[in-house]
Amino acid sequence: MKTALKIIIAIALVAALGAGIYAFAFIQSGINYDVDTVESIGTSVEIVSEDVDSVTIKKTDGGDFKVVMFSDTHLNGSKDTDIMCVEYIIENITREKPDLVIFGGDNISSALSYKRTTEFCQLMENLGVYWAAVFGNHDGEGVLTYTKKQLAEIYSSYDHCLLKPGVENIDGYGNYTVNILNEDDSIKEVFFFMDSGEYSTEKEKAQYEATSDSTYDGVKESQVQWYKDKHDALTEEFGEFQSVTVIHIPPYQSGLTEEMDFIYGSRNENVCEAGYDSGLFDALKEKNTCQAVYYGHDHVNDYGVMYKGILLSYIQSSGYSSYNMGSRDLPESEWLQGCTILSIREDGTFEAHRHLNHAA
Repeated sequence: MKTALKIIIAIALVAALGAGIYAFAFIQSGINYDVDTVESIGTSVEIVSEDVDSVTIKKTDGGDFKVVMFSDTHLNGSKDTDIMCVEYIIENITREKPDLVIFGGDNISSALSYKRTTEFCQLMENLGVYWAAVFGNHDGEGVLTYTKKQLAEIYSSYDHCLLKPGVENIDGYGNYTVNILNEDDSIKEVFFFMDSGEYSTEKEKAQYEATSDSTYDGVKESQVQWYKDKHDALTEEFGEFQSVTVIHIPPYQSGLTEEMDFIYGSRNENVCEAGYDSGLFDALKEKNTCQAVYYGHDHVNDYGVMYKGILLSYIQSSGYSSYNMGSRDLPESEWLQGCTILSIREDGTFEAHRHLNHAA
């Protein structure tokens, strides 16, 4: 009798556990958009070669290489704001027909994000354009979410996603390059993507002799060394090139005010930069190819400054679910959501401009 009772209890527990799993699966929230209705815009870009931390691509029909960048989409399962964000992503990509799309971090946020992650990736796959991404401090946060390591594996499993998980034994996930060739196979531009982490610890602040009281993380020394080594390897392979660096959390230098020339945009909040300087900017200067560092994180800043010959610039924030100019009760005409667009010439120089979703 006791044995039979134990069996009944065990069956009940298994059933309850199974019901719980199915319940969790049921409440996983997507991006609230039917991605199967999205039509491909196509691409003239092809992958030439790839390895664990690099992919080389080429545009086969010549002309400038167009890049559209979004940041802080913060797709979090909120129906109205997610739909608005996704519709503008689709509208901007369809209008611009870019050769490459870049997401600057905090792409999927909040708990219960499994379904949102795969739907987001499938959305980009259905659009049929190549895309790349870095992770922000909110990617991988929350219960029943993918870790950054898992996100890197999932993103990179999609045919049109160029993100690479990166080499092991260095900090972060998704440290890689996208190398863009001209029609004649000469090098046009190299994009360096690095994971800028989440939140800095007291140990890290002590290690890097932090002079900022920011709680946010930054690129680590192991990543700086990877950048140097990768830069040397690419120079040996391709010869001289121009480059752009993409991270999520603004670099330490972006919080400085001296020696900066304000170029464009508006500053509407303090810079939440990395809490320490791990040597990234010095490495960029040393290698002498970096034209710009692009980042997100601060949703209502959208300005660029020149600092010691390198453009430090926000990617236009693109999400509606987290704080923004609208959540400050400002009229829609003053909202800043949109995208940043680069047109890269054959010699690697580029023109950049911002598109605002709500501009008159």
